[in-house]
Amino acid sequence: MTNKKDNLPVNAEQVFEDTVSKLEAWYLKNQKMITTSILAVFIVVGGFLSYKFLYMAPLENRAQEEMFFAQNFFEIDSLHWALNGNGVNYGMIDIIDNFRGTKAANLAQYYVGVIHLRLGNYEEAIRHLKKFKSNDLILTPMVLALIGDCHAELGDMRQALSYYERAIFTNVNDMVTPMVLMKAAALCVIQEDYQKALRFYTRVRTDFVRSPEARDIDKFIAMVEAKINQ
Repeated sequence: MTNKKDNLPVNAEQVFEDTVSKLEAWYLKNQKMITTSILAVFIVVGGFLSYKFLYMAPLENRAQEEMFFAQNFFEIDSLHWALNGNGVNYGMIDIIDNFRGTKAANLAQYYVGVIHLRLGNYEEAIRHLKKFKSNDLILTPMVLALIGDCHAELGDMRQALSYYERAIFTNVNDMVTPMVLMKAAALCVIQEDYQKALRFYTRVRTDFVRSPEARDIDKFIAMVEAKINQ
């Protein structure tokens, strides 16, 4: 097999040899620094993998096990136990406090927010719902809508409508979006902003014709049109 080096012109061959020599000299001069850098990379990667698989993975598993009971309490509307535990099993607050950084602790923020909303603790509900992080198609707009509900209950209609509008344009889907459009329209009716309410109702009719919200949408549209034409 012909060596590529043998095919080079004399001047090119000299350049090649000079380059190799310079690289060798550079490596010998900086060998300690290169070795240290490589070791540093291995230490960082090793530390990350150890944290992820030896610490976080078992912590996540335990958090999920503990959360099972809190979720069951939530499902049967035992909200106090779901929130604070029953003295034997953890509640959602315990999950947040004892399993920070886990997916379970993040999801617990959502549950705590919903529980406080049901209990009428709207400011506390907002605080926890805002801490919940998700890219889920359904949960992301749902949480924004729930924060809107809290602001509406607190009498802050401007903030409520702002969150409803964010929910409407986030992860548009047939389950959540038409429901939030109806909430936003109803809020506009309360504020006597009938033109804006009409836009929300009309979008339900045109974009979500198969949704449950669209079944009686014509009567809502007729109502606000009548208000506009008064």
